[in-house]
Amino acid sequence: MRIVIITYNWPPRNAIGTHRPYSWARYWSKSGCQVTVLTAKKKPFDAPLDLELPLLQNVEVIEVFYGRQSAVLARVIQFRFLNEFARKIKLWFQAWKGKKIDPRSSWYASAKEQAVVLARNADIVVSTFGPSSAHLLANEMKVSNPKLKWVADYRDLWSQSHTSVLSVQGKDEVALCELGTVGKNADLITSVSQDLVYKLGSLTGKKVLCVYNGFEQGLQDLKLRLSQRSKDINTPFRIVYTGTVYEGFRDPRPLLDALVKLQEDGDLSIGSVTIDFYGSRVGFVQKLRAHPEYNSFIRLMGHVSRDEAIKAQKTAGLLLILESSKPEARGVLTGKLYEYIAAGRPIICIGSRPEYEIGCVLSKTGTGVVFGPDQYHELPAVLKSTLLGAGLYEAYSPDLDEISFFTRENQAKYMLSELLALNRESMGAR
Repeated sequence: MRIVIITYNWPPRNAIGTHRPYSWARYWSKSGCQVTVLTAKKKPFDAPLDLELPLLQNVEVIEVFYGRQSAVLARVIQFRFLNEFARKIKLWFQAWKGKKIDPRSSWYASAKEQAVVLARNADIVVSTFGPSSAHLLANEMKVSNPKLKWVADYRDLWSQSHTSVLSVQGKDEVALCELGTVGKNADLITSVSQDLVYKLGSLTGKKVLCVYNGFEQGLQDLKLRLSQRSKDINTPFRIVYTGTVYEGFRDPRPLLDALVKLQEDGDLSIGSVTIDFYGSRVGFVQKLRAHPEYNSFIRLMGHVSRDEAIKAQKTAGLLLILESSKPEARGVLTGKLYEYIAAGRPIICIGSRPEYEIGCVLSKTGTGVVFGPDQYHELPAVLKSTLLGAGLYEAYSPDLDEISFFTRENQAKYMLSELLALNRESMGAR
């Protein structure tokens, strides 16, 4: 079976969205499929660009150069404070105009010709959102070769995104584009959670399957680490967060306020507990660190390599997930969640709700607890108990059978079985 994967995220781009298509290419090629990856030549604004993953045998990777960028701009972007300032200007302009600004959108025009060429000798194309260019390129392939089967994958929602800053008119325009491409021509839709499956099915009227994100950890290593898990409390007690913090959607203040209360009550000393934020997009946390009551708890660790991030996760006292409690975020399941599960440390989620999908996965796997707005008042007591070796450590009861379901290998093989069924259907029609 000849499969084309269209994805913007691909090594060396160090983003959680890179691992999903990479695992597909890895396991599908091992299963005997002929896999071609269509991606973009990365730009400085795609940084960090330090993700080193093994080159995949028998997988052809086509990187398409797009757009232009001056040497001066490329140098400016290397300075974090200037990059953050430019990002704020972009967000402000988007909110003012009610339209999304994404320099990656020009990848579509540059890669369109190559996509049409690939369509001639492919059985299936799998495009993963975002940016939207991935789906637009797959649509071009489907139009040029109607016998080709198209699977449109969503790590996040497109026109239905809960983080959208678009105006009502802007959202309507995006929805029309989505329905005119995915809604009209896709043969199958996949997404990362049951709630997103429902929303995409309601929007498009198409068949939608849930193909979860996952982790790459070997089960034997994970089993050994879980059997040796320790409740020893180190000083400082490190609560670790790796990833991006979005102001208005991922807010650590309820956790910080609980720690402040414990400190005021004399239950912990200054410097005995830290929240270590790993990543380069933590501008909101920088603002919070300017508050005297929060300052002693926050440590900005900056961007580190993937290996260093994984090591930090495995040695943390607790692993922190931040998410929104808005109804639109019910189905959000970031790929970081599965990395955390594989790290073998208790997980605390702030801001979602226990009944949302993050809570369901944590409960099913026995790996963590969600504290939403209705549970914030419980945080001081739970943290105090945890620091004594109970609390979240007592609630941590990982179920290896449930956890093993979320390996990337299992998820890739499940999706491949669906692709094979699509291909048989296509062969039968011919």
